[in-house]
Amino acid sequence: MTIENTEAGQLGPYLRLFDAGQRVGWIYRDPESLRQSFVEAEPQRQELDGSYENRVQAARLDRKDRISSALRIGIPVAVVSYLLSLLFTVMLTIGGVIVGIQVVRVLVASLRFSVATRARTAQAKTLEERFQYDWQSWHQRWTLHETQQTQWVAGLDAWGALPFGAGTRRLDVFGGSQRGREGFLTVFGASTLRERPLIVLDLTQSLVCRELSVLAEAGGVPVDVQLLPSRMTESGIVGGLAPHELVQALVEAMHGDSPESDRAERAVYTRILTQLCGALGTDVSLARLGAGLRVLVGEADDAKALSREERNRIADDLFSDKNKDQLRDSLFRLASFVHPLEQLGTAREGRGPGYLTCVALDFGAGSAGTELLADLAVQSVMRRLSSFQEEAPCVVVMLGDQGLQRRHLEQLAQLCERRGAQLTLVHSHLREAGEELIGGGTVAFMRLGNHQEATVAADFLGRHHSFVLHSLTDTEGRTVNTSVAKTIGSSTSRGTTTSHSETYGRNWGSSSSTTYQGWFNPLSTSDSTNSGGSYSETTGTSTSVTHTTNESTTHTTGDSDSTSLATGRQRVYEYALEPTQLQSLAEFNLLVVERQPGGAVQVHAADCNPNVVLLDRVSTQPLPRFDTLPHHSPAPAIAAEQAYPDPQQQHYTPVQQPEAPQQPYAGAPQQPYAPAPPPAPGTQWPSPGQPADARAWGMPQQPAPPQQPPGGWTQGPPPNWPGQQ
Repeated sequence: MTIENTEAGQLGPYLRLFDAGQRVGWIYRDPESLRQSFVEAEPQRQELDGSYENRVQAARLDRKDRISSALRIGIPVAVVSYLLSLLFTVMLTIGGVIVGIQVVRVLVASLRFSVATRARTAQAKTLEERFQYDWQSWHQRWTLHETQQTQWVAGLDAWGALPFGAGTRRLDVFGGSQRGREGFLTVFGASTLRERPLIVLDLTQSLVCRELSVLAEAGGVPVDVQLLPSRMTESGIVGGLAPHELVQALVEAMHGDSPESDRAERAVYTRILTQLCGALGTDVSLARLGAGLRVLVGEADDAKALSREERNRIADDLFSDKNKDQLRDSLFRLASFVHPLEQLGTAREGRGPGYLTCVALDFGAGSAGTELLADLAVQSVMRRLSSFQEEAPCVVVMLGDQGLQRRHLEQLAQLCERRGAQLTLVHSHLREAGEELIGGGTVAFMRLGNHQEATVAADFLGRHHSFVLHSLTDTEGRTVNTSVAKTIGSSTSRGTTTSHSETYGRNWGSSSSTTYQGWFNPLSTSDSTNSGGSYSETTGTSTSVTHTTNESTTHTTGDSDSTSLATGRQRVYEYALEPTQLQSLAEFNLLVVERQPGGAVQVHAADCNPNVVLLDRVSTQPLPRFDTLPHHSPAPAIAAEQAYPDPQQQHYTPVQQPEAPQQPYAGAPQQPYAPAPPPAPGTQWPSPGQPADARAWGMPQQPAPPQQPPGGWTQGPPPNWPGQQ
């Protein structure tokens, strides 16, 4: 990985890799994609009501008609009246009255036209004022919304962490280049060290763990790097193992190249080594085991690992001569396996455990001894995990080209699951044991160049039914219609009504009466006669004349655009992710696959480049999710608030992305692979003798760095790097 050379500078942003929260990479999200558009539509000018225009047009036509009528009637009447006035003077007066009436009619029509025109102009002005106010208010709200959105988006992070799931116990990473795997280990390992100790088994013979160890050392983390086989004397992979654990580790490592190892042969090896350990007493080491095996096979031994008494006891009392003859082949194989390991861990005195432990196969060609050391390192980690009393550390196994047997990896996975330790297996290729183990936990893919491996990965991701576009029809048309209609009508009606009524009546009669007035006038009679008649006659005449003129003009324009888009879809069954996409991933791309309960596959695309922390707007925590985006806030009214009230809008407060505080690295409780709790700030980590990390990498002895160092770290190999001049 290309790292900026800052030997004289500070570590700076790289310390953020140690922020709390396990992460496997970074996820990019464009903050502009979260910008919320202003949903309120821009106000439009309101069209003037057609009634105003109709009144103006009607008044104009009426005025025109009356002017024309006045001219048609007034001029002849004036001429005739003038001529007749020569004979009859009264005709001049009559003609003047008629002409005056026509002038009055024209003046009334002109007044109506003027009133209608002023009403139309006033209404248009009112609508324009309303539009200007609405637009200014809308523009003010739009400006405020855009300002708030810009401030809110500017406070969002573009890069966030892809977290390692809290319930995830196992992660299998397949593919990738050496630089890609190195970046993944740096990002994942640095974040893990914040929470728990870490053991890295780097079996790639490429020292992929070097970047993480150098960064952790510069950050003040105790690092224990064990290079095999060049510095096997400083390794502690077999240190602290009980004799029976050492025997089991050796036997399993010897049969690590056999997928189906012979149980009988393993049992024979176990018995031989167990009896030999019993003869050696409490002081059991690989050097003493190798010396004892050479005694059993009858080889001369110049080493002083065994005393004369121990040599005699092993040669005479451990096995009979007949058994030695039967076990000669097994004894010779055991001696051949153990002999290259006799110096393992002999010079580790004074080196304490590291919070980060890296057991790595260094540069060099593969050999039987190197492969045996790789299997022995795995067995050693398994034995230590099984004997831990505290919380088990996190384990990362970087698998090299030689790989490990499936049964050993399954045993390691079962042990980590039982102890609650996180296990991360990084496979260089998706084949052999890796292909058989895929799916045991969360799976991640990096670039898979081989087409067969990419196909296996695509098959693991699965296929799904989907509807894809298979036909597309696009039609666009435009239609323009214009029509003008004008109607002029005139009607004149004249009516005369004459009524006549006549009433005639006559009344006549007679009456008599007799009145008795006593004995002085015993009889009295009175007679009366009445007669009369009536006549009435009514005559009336009424005349009415009605003159009506109608004129209307209709102007219609139609402009329409039509677009037709027809699509056809077809149901297909295809890969969720094509193999070619897996082959074309960038160097640091990482696809983390999660299977949902219903069987659906969810793929998280991430970037595991540690240099991402050098960019702007990077958070070491997961990016926040916005299920409901905030709404814009209203702007205050600028005028006529009572006449044109603003619509109520919802208010929002811009969300600021919380920034994780920068804290110094804090150690974890004491564990077999972890140091004691860290000292107080400002002091040094306890360093028994020379620092283990500097000595392991061949670096000159330097004072232990402070807990939060001011300097950076370099890309090039440190001084005296193995294989460097």
